[in-house]
Amino acid sequence: MAIQSEIRRVRRNAARLAARVFIGSLGTGSIVWGALSFPLFWQQMPLNTIASEYIRGHHFKITTLFDEVKQTEGSRQYSICNPTILHDAAILRLAILEEAITATNQSLIHSAQAPLYHATKSALSCGPADPFLWLTLFWLDSSKRGLDADNAKYLRLSYALGRNEGWIALSRNRLAIAVFEQLPADLSEDALNEFAELLDTGGLYQQTAGIFASASTTVQNRIIERLKTAGAVPRKIFAKVLYDRGLTIKIPNVAIPASNPWEDGALHVQIPDVPAPEPQPSH
Repeated sequence: MAIQSEIRRVRRNAARLAARVFIGSLGTGSIVWGALSFPLFWQQMPLNTIASEYIRGHHFKITTLFDEVKQTEGSRQYSICNPTILHDAAILRLAILEEAITATNQSLIHSAQAPLYHATKSALSCGPADPFLWLTLFWLDSSKRGLDADNAKYLRLSYALGRNEGWIALSRNRLAIAVFEQLPADLSEDALNEFAELLDTGGLYQQTAGIFASASTTVQNRIIERLKTAGAVPRKIFAKVLYDRGLTIKIPNVAIPASNPWEDGALHVQIPDVPAPEPQPSH
């Protein structure tokens, strides 16, 4: 009995020691993780702010973008795979290229393409579920080599991973409609459905009208046919927006807007000016 009691005591002490070691290792691990991740957190903050603002449509000076690139590339001693940081770094490189295109700076356009390509590939190797970066890779590769079976896969992945993300869908649809006649059948169907879905959001009429206006007549006819799936009110507003742009297009089940005095079904009557009565002589 004494031996069994001693054995139980030893087991209890061992269990307490194991618990202390486990809790201690958690504490030590937390300190180590904090030491590693805290610099990453502060490194990420300004980069994430610039990337987020750029996606919202805010533009930065080229010098500001390059300064941020230097700081980002100078912090490569942190080898932890962080999809957010790598995503934002790719957005930063995209911003540089798009600013160069806006400024028609050919030398900068040429020099900015390769860094963006490598930044995008690096980010996707860490976070392969990023639909915007697959779209970016499609744009870069198809612009350089033309549309082929390989880069069509990048567009297909963008659809598969981010079909309902509006801000991505708008950029993606603009690119897809631009090369619509070269797309495989499944991707052309995706582009048509996406256009109708963008119209149905009820807030992107000017943007979708711009995409429509830039398409060939053949592609426009395909889009018009697919708009049967869109809501009645978005179709009517879209027809009016096109009309205001100088495009009189017959949208399914929508009357073509007519010129004044009829507009949107309401009659505008011109009231003639009535001359004031002449003063009567007093008696």
